[in-house]
Amino acid sequence: MALGVLFGLGFAGMAPGQEPANRQESPTSAVGRVPTAAVEDIKAIDDEYDRQLRELERRRLEQLAQLAARQKPDAAAGTYERLFRLAVAANLFGDAETAAKAVLDAGSPSPVAMGLAYTVRIIAEVDRGATEQSLETLREAIADRAKAANAGAPRVDLPTDEAVEICDAYYQRLLQGAHYEAAAKGLRLLLEHTRRPILKEFLSSRLRRLEVVGKAAPAIRGVDLDGKPFDLAELKGKKAVLVVFWASWCLPCQAEVESLRTVEETYRARGLQIVGINLDPLSAVDAKSVSVLPNVRRFLLDNNVTWPTLVNGQGDKDYAAAYGVAEVPANVLVGRDGTVVNIDLVRKNLDPMIARELGR
Repeated sequence: MALGVLFGLGFAGMAPGQEPANRQESPTSAVGRVPTAAVEDIKAIDDEYDRQLRELERRRLEQLAQLAARQKPDAAAGTYERLFRLAVAANLFGDAETAAKAVLDAGSPSPVAMGLAYTVRIIAEVDRGATEQSLETLREAIADRAKAANAGAPRVDLPTDEAVEICDAYYQRLLQGAHYEAAAKGLRLLLEHTRRPILKEFLSSRLRRLEVVGKAAPAIRGVDLDGKPFDLAELKGKKAVLVVFWASWCLPCQAEVESLRTVEETYRARGLQIVGINLDPLSAVDAKSVSVLPNVRRFLLDNNVTWPTLVNGQGDKDYAAAYGVAEVPANVLVGRDGTVVNIDLVRKNLDPMIARELGR
C-alpha cells in the first residue's frame, strides 16, 4: 500500500465504546472549578512551556538535517527517518520540508525515509494552502511506489494502525481548511491503492462522512432530555445549527464543552443554535437508552451544558448513521438554508466558520 509511509501521524477520533485506558477525573470535577484568574495564569505558563518546547524541537530537527547532509546514504537514511518521525510527532511539517525535499530530490536507500519524506511534503503543502499541489505530490508518491514495486524493490509498509492515523491526519487538515472536494479526491486515490481491509474501511467511512456536505441536512426530530420537542427542520430559514455528537465516556468531548459554550454565547444572538446528540447507547450492552441516561445527565450537569440534547436511537432516530458519524467527538454545521456546510470543526476553525456562515 503506497500510503502507508506517505503521511503524518494525527489523532483519530474515538469510536463509541472505546474508552480511554487510564481515565482520570479532571481537576475541575475533583476539586471544583478553578478561578478564572488562576486558569489564565496556568494557561500562560503552559503556552510559554509549549513555545519553548517547540523551539527546542525545531533546533533538534535542524541539527539532524545538518548531520544527515554529512553522512553517507545508508547512515543518512536512518537519520532522516528519525528527523521526519520527530517532525510528525511535534506537528512541525513545515520545519522539516526542506529536508524532505532533499531526500526526494536525491533519493534514499530506505523506502521508509522516502515515504516519510513524501508525508512531510504533502502535509506541509496543505498547511501553507497549496492543496492542489499536495494532491499532485500524493499522485507522485503513489507512482514512485508503483515504479519501485515493478522494479522488484522490497515492499515496506507501516503498521495498519499507524497508517490509519496517518490518513486521518491528512484528512483532518483538509477538513480544517474546508477543502472537502480535495479531501474526497485524496481519499479516493488512497482507496484505489490499498489492499488492507481495515484501511479500506477507514477510508470508505471518511468518504461517507464527506457525502453529507452540501446536501440537505438529514432529519433530527425527537424529544430532548428535558422532555421538550426538537425538530431541525423547524429552524430552517431561521438559525444555523451546530450538531454536536458526543458520549459521556469521551474525554475529548468533555474538553471541548468550554469552547462550545463560548461559541454559543458569542453567536446565539446572531442566530446560532447548538444541539447535542449523545451516542452512549451505541456502546451500551443492551443498546437501550434508558440504561445510559444517568451517565448522560451527570455529564450534562457536571459540564453545565444548557443546549438541548437528544439521545441517539434506532431507525429514524439513528442520527449518527444519518450523518455518517462513527467516532466522537464530531460535529456538523447546518446553514440557515438547511444544508450541511461544514463537518468536524475544531477549535482552530470553529469560530471563523460559524462567523462566516452567520455573516451571509
